[in-house]
Amino acid sequence: MAFITGNISNLRIPAAAVAQKVAEVEPGSKEGSIIATLGMAVSVIVNIVILALGVFAGSAILSQLPANIIETFNYLLPALFGAIFVQFALMKIKLAPIALVLALALTLALKAGVFSFLPGNPTYIVTLGSVFGTIAISVALNKKTSL
Repeated sequence: MAFITGNISNLRIPAAAVAQKVAEVEPGSKEGSIIATLGMAVSVIVNIVILALGVFAGSAILSQLPANIIETFNYLLPALFGAIFVQFALMKIKLAPIALVLALALTLALKAGVFSFLPGNPTYIVTLGSVFGTIAISVALNKKTSL
């Protein structure tokens, strides 16, 4: 249940631990396992209810916003990718320029129509190529320097 719904370390395990503490059962016992499972199940149900309320409220709010505000959401995903890039670039500063050049090269190739043979709108190839290409280059560089 925890693996399917995600957020194990930040939400599911603390919910299980608190449920065991409140029920005053010993962790690792049969009763403790049952209470931990119930604690996780309740956290999943609460999570789904809160997400559903957020989706309906967010939809209602978005429908009331002007069109020019809605258009700004087109910049949300690039901003998120940029923030993640900077976060990882600070950890591996030597790999950052390589990753950036790879992403830019794939973007230019996409704009030039190199990937037009792929199904749908092949913008996904830039993300996939950048992620897996950077991983491959990083592994190759780590093997080279560890010899």
